Amino acid sequence: MAETPVIKFENVSRSFGIGPVLEDVSFEIAAGQSTCLIGPNGGGKTTLLRLMLGLIRPNKGTIQIFGSRPSRVRKRVAYVPQHIRFDPLFPVNALDIVLMGRLDHLKFGRYCDDCKNTAQEALAEVGLSDVAQRSFADLSGGQRQRVLIARALACKPELLLLDEPTANIDLSVEARLLETLEKLRGKMSIIMVSHDLDLISHITSDYVLCVNQHVHRHAVADLTGDVIREIYSSERRVEHEKKTLHKQGDHSHCDHS
Repeated sequence: MAETPVIKFENVSRSFGIGPVLEDVSFEIAAGQSTCLIGPNGGGKTTLLRLMLGLIRPNKGTIQIFGSRPSRVRKRVAYVPQHIRFDPLFPVNALDIVLMGRLDHLKFGRYCDDCKNTAQEALAEVGLSDVAQRSFADLSGGQRQRVLIARALACKPELLLLDEPTANIDLSVEARLLETLEKLRGKMSIIMVSHDLDLISHITSDYVLCVNQHVHRHAVADLTGDVIREIYSSERRVEHEKKTLHKQGDHSHCDHS
């Protein structure tokens, strides 16, 4: 019997006031697989993540996470946003932020010892045990990003969603983050939005999902400079989509004689 996919989209469409953001999207992510979402700004990548989290519902189609509706399995999924809004004057340290991943275990306004141990282990997982008591506001951008990953890990997820985790960090910090994500890849499925080809190659060795209203698979080995330009160039996107559909056996947009 085939194993239930971690993620399954079937003919999913989602529109907002401005019109369709995602249209007729179908794909599966198998258990144990990790992949990246690539594509132009406004193409629907963040909307795709929000649908996986159950924060919004599709206008059409069905979504299954671990074989159930997203809202039923939220405790098995963790999310790391690109940014976190916080008051730099609020007295909260790194460990406090990570403990937020255990809020559903809070009893009588206090965290149990098990929750505290889990939070400490999550900080150790991302190499930040030594900053547990430091103010979150005093940390560097890269350290804050790893603290947010630790907060997600404190949930003990089976699926980790990340929205451009390296967007605001320098190259030296990015290298440490790559090590962390490679280590996590063997423990859970990771879905990550990224424009960074080096990062993509560390997360997935198979394929990426190109998101631009529709969703298509691309083998990582096929991501040449020309393909990347086609994906991100507004002038060449339509032609790129036609070629991708043709390769996948859909000739509805072809001009065959």
